[in-house]
Amino acid sequence: MTTTRDTLAHWLLQRVTAALLVPTLLLANVSTFILLNILLFWHLHVGIKEILADYVHHEVTRNIIVVLFQILIIICMKYAFVLFVL
Repeated sequence: MTTTRDTLAHWLLQRVTAALLVPTLLLANVSTFILLNILLFWHLHVGIKEILADYVHHEVTRNIIVVLFQILIIICMKYAFVLFVL
């Protein structure tokens, strides 16, 4: 089980990354593109991790899914950077 402090930290992280996504979208240039990708995929990762914590009760299965999802996020970030450079 997670503590109240962990839950509050994840909730606050979701709100902060969501709030930071809006200005980076409005100020789109090369330097903000990197920040946008990091914020977007971090926001996505924290959200999926919370959903898995709520609905997947077997810890080993949840950890395997989280690791596979992290690999998927890294692959997606790589392709986002490659497509932006081209």
